[in-house]
Amino acid sequence: MLIGVGFDRGPARRALLILLLLCAASAFAQELKVTGVEQYTENRGWNEAGIGPHFQMIVVARVSPSGFPTLVYGEQDGVRQAFMHFSQPSTPDLYVLFQRVEPQSSAPWRVVAERDGIKSAPVPTQGLARAWQVPLATDVRVEGKGAMPRVIWALPDLGERAIGRIRVVVRGEPRVHGRFMSALYISDGLPATATSFTIPNGVLKPGERYVFQVSLEDVEGSEIRNRSMSFSEPYAVSRAKR
Repeated sequence: MLIGVGFDRGPARRALLILLLLCAASAFAQELKVTGVEQYTENRGWNEAGIGPHFQMIVVARVSPSGFPTLVYGEQDGVRQAFMHFSQPSTPDLYVLFQRVEPQSSAPWRVVAERDGIKSAPVPTQGLARAWQVPLATDVRVEGKGAMPRVIWALPDLGERAIGRIRVVVRGEPRVHGRFMSALYISDGLPATATSFTIPNGVLKPGERYVFQVSLEDVEGSEIRNRSMSFSEPYAVSRAKR
């Protein structure tokens, strides 16, 4: 330690600050991660949840840190496609790429995130060997009243194919990009033969408006490969009378 030298501490402090900023930038670069990458087809029925009724290819990824200025891309054969930030209460870091179902979109994608000039390591999808327009569950309706109604549906003819599971989704406010009802609750996987599900206590709130989604899912392991999405009419829980 130097005593009585009388040197100017200003440059030393500035150098220390620059070093700290560089270290912080390096740490930030390590935090830019792409996880939860999946690729599957989605056949959507008509609904009042703001979700377009289409058959399309979906590529999803979880990216952190998310939000502006993070940008996410899918790369394939030298071409880049931009993902949409699809932030919901349960998945604030979700990014989605929507594509038409065709041989090129079924091929593997490389998912890359960028933020402030920093680029993540690319994460590949598995690609989709078998695109299947899974038929829609029919006659989706709600039985009962209050905060624990029962959602029921009829299963379609799947031909010689089979689904792996069924899941029920509760959609409500807030809306993503002012249009799509958020997925507020997703059930555990139900048997492929299930035709009803009771909404658990605590999911629905009085005075709120919901749409229930029934997803028939073709899976490999734990990953969705193809799915269909059918919807109920809007449902509201009555407020308690005073």
